Amino acid sequence: MDEMKGDHKAEIEELKSENADLAKKLEDLQATKAWLLTEGAQLLAKNVHQGPEMTVAVAAINNAMSAIGVNSRVHGGYLHALKKKTPYGEVPLINRNAEAELNTVIACFDSLTFLVVNDLPKLVNEPLSKINDTLFFTGGASSKE
Repeated sequence: MDEMKGDHKAEIEELKSENADLAKKLEDLQATKAWLLTEGAQLLAKNVHQGPEMTVAVAAINNAMSAIGVNSRVHGGYLHALKKKTPYGEVPLINRNAEAELNTVIACFDSLTFLVVNDLPKLVNEPLSKINDTLFFTGGASSKE
């Protein structure tokens, strides 16, 4: 009889320990969910917006569009030069590939992938502190501050 009581006490203690572990995991999950909804999504958007992938893509599009603008002005100058019989080959600064280059960089922009987004699935089983540390860029502001 005393042996059965001892077995039950051990089982009860084990169940209490498991219950405490589960309660801690639930608390962590609730904190993670709240953080993802309140800060995580905004931080992710900020990191994507300020990330090197976006900067490079926008700069490439800007440069390609500038080339088209220059070509347009050069074309106007060429038409003016035609009136004076200036050969097309002598018109400086024209980039005959500007539209193709713009289309190429737009295609690159449309197919951008972001490392910060690609790394998120790796954090699925990590604690909130690890997710928080991973999402902040080096030298960036922290929600802990």
